[in-house]
Amino acid sequence: MIRKLTSISIKHTSLALLLTSTLAAASWAAPAAQAASEAVYISNASYFTLNQAALSSSSLQFSVALHNGDQKSIDFNQYGVRVTDTSGHSYTAKLSEKKSASVLPGQDASFRFYASLGEGETADQLKVDVFRWDASQADFMNHLGDLPVASALQENQVKVPEEIINLRTLDSTLPNDASVAFQLGQSVRVSENGKWVMYTQVSAKNLGSSSVKLPAGLQVRLVDANGLKYTSTVAEGAGTSFLPSESDTITLKTPISKQLSASGLSLEFYFLNQTEDVSLGTMNLNASLQTTALNTKQTYSGQQDGEQVTVKANSSTYSKQSDGVHVQTVVTLSNDGEASAAVPSFFASYQFGDSGTSISATDNSARNAYLAPKETTTYYFNAILPAGVDPNAAQLVLWEKTATSTSSSSAASSGAANGSGTSSSATSGQMPVAVFQLQGATEAQSGFTTAASYTLGSKLTLSNSSVINKNLDVSLVELHAHQNDDLGYKTAIAKYKITNNGTSTIALPELQNELIDSSGNAYTGTRQTSVTTQVTPGSSYVVSYSYLLPNKKETENETFALNIFDDKSVSQGKVSVGTYKVALQEEADSDILALYPFTIKVNSDSISWLYNNGTYSYQLNLDLDVTHEDQVIVDANFSKVEFDMVDSLGRVVGTQSASLLGSGKLVSGKQKVVVSGLKDEQVDSGVKVYMYEVIETPNGTAKRLIKQFH
Repeated sequence: MIRKLTSISIKHTSLALLLTSTLAAASWAAPAAQAASEAVYISNASYFTLNQAALSSSSLQFSVALHNGDQKSIDFNQYGVRVTDTSGHSYTAKLSEKKSASVLPGQDASFRFYASLGEGETADQLKVDVFRWDASQADFMNHLGDLPVASALQENQVKVPEEIINLRTLDSTLPNDASVAFQLGQSVRVSENGKWVMYTQVSAKNLGSSSVKLPAGLQVRLVDANGLKYTSTVAEGAGTSFLPSESDTITLKTPISKQLSASGLSLEFYFLNQTEDVSLGTMNLNASLQTTALNTKQTYSGQQDGEQVTVKANSSTYSKQSDGVHVQTVVTLSNDGEASAAVPSFFASYQFGDSGTSISATDNSARNAYLAPKETTTYYFNAILPAGVDPNAAQLVLWEKTATSTSSSSAASSGAANGSGTSSSATSGQMPVAVFQLQGATEAQSGFTTAASYTLGSKLTLSNSSVINKNLDVSLVELHAHQNDDLGYKTAIAKYKITNNGTSTIALPELQNELIDSSGNAYTGTRQTSVTTQVTPGSSYVVSYSYLLPNKKETENETFALNIFDDKSVSQGKVSVGTYKVALQEEADSDILALYPFTIKVNSDSISWLYNNGTYSYQLNLDLDVTHEDQVIVDANFSKVEFDMVDSLGRVVGTQSASLLGSGKLVSGKQKVVVSGLKDEQVDSGVKVYMYEVIETPNGTAKRLIKQFH
């Protein structure tokens, strides 16, 4: 059985006030009293005013101030107040604090009251009726005047609905002024573990003078337009101790049906009185239900007092592929305030359809623990939605990972501010921060069409410092195609220069990258077999990446998009941090050979052959200038030089290797490259020598022809 708390009779009103205030009433002869605008006068110098009124859908809290301008004390016991409306209804006003009733001459005193109201009452309809107790009157009251409630509403009361609940209704051991004003925050409908759930944030302000916890008997439920009720539980904030005049936030979690209509919803506070549900008040949820459009800032609900942190889904892009719809949403967290703010732990989920289907997405990029004022950090949430899902009809739910303290005793829910000792532990959980509508998501363009112009050797500007340390500069210094003998592909070799501008040693980053051709085909870069692990301050290091390309002539002059990406910190796919237009460098027939960071100039060359005791040898005579152009660090894993001697039939009859580092390296001056042990039939007057740059890659040996001698 359900019943509403109702007002009581005038006779009971006087009795309730006397018992609540613990002040003794008396009868006396009533002197003349006069009412003026916004005040009720009891003499020429003394009067009542109404202050700090707070109106909710089912209750009113207010203060009545007595200004004593006379020469003798005034006993507030002689007076009383009640709440009336324009339809003639009256409601009991209960004194919600204990204090002296005597107001000394020349002093002011304020008395706080609480009244339960009927449904639908508005501030314009309500007045506070001030009267003097008078036993000669039929209703024991001598009415002195009315004070309008609308003029005494606290700031923002008209815009922000509240529900004020006197906690003594639930727990008589609490102080007389133990009351809490509940104010709605945002409500979001989210899919969780395949079920639909409504999360509602409620701000609770302690209006009393002592710390309190919400009584265990206080219940909350969601009521739809048809009167169906859905039980709510406290997902976060259970056992919170509310300090006097302070606010804190609790979050309610309500499992709901997928057919639940978003219109006509209300949140009802109630308690169980034996077999009855006693309603304490309701709050309309229509204004609380929130979803946020793309590129729209929303206040971050988990921030501390004084912080000004916002979240925004900047954009959402998708591409339809054979395994489903690949979608990426970029979310930013911004500190718009003047003080540093903590960075929460976020993840996301994409929800779509009516069945409660959702797919998780994470961004595990390394971030600082705090955001400086005016600083922003970016999250990338990637997922693969089932084929046929329209990303514009989906929603992105931004979640925060939380740690909640749980108690092994029910004392944490008692009304006392200081409960008995309990054991507690922390459990991990999750709370929704925002729900972003993806209406306006755009189909992703090929990186080839969006690539920025780039000049070889210039710094690559990357959008995410978690991929490359901010003290490292990365530049592409060389990009050549290498041939693979008798294989059906070519290899492109890119050399990257990585410079440490910091003051400490930094780990060499693993640069995830790919070359994208004009058709949208992507060729992933593979780092050289062995690399150094660290780059020391003030130094540069060269590292090579190889790309397997189709073996077709047009590839030699083809332009690519170099896409540098992060696929480690996201749960699906990859996040581009920079895309640049690059082209394979043409191999010119020149005597100046570039093998970054070395330059080799061929001053002269000649080929001769020698015979000695039945064996033949070919000898390439070279006069070289070898210059280390850029002072960068190269190691034993750097590319080598190979000389292949080929006969007139195109057969390799001998090979000799050389290095640009260490013993036996090519140096400036005259030197000989000798291939010996040839058989008679291998001696050919049409022999040629091909000079290659050779790099060992995880995919095999890659060779680039740099010079031909004959």
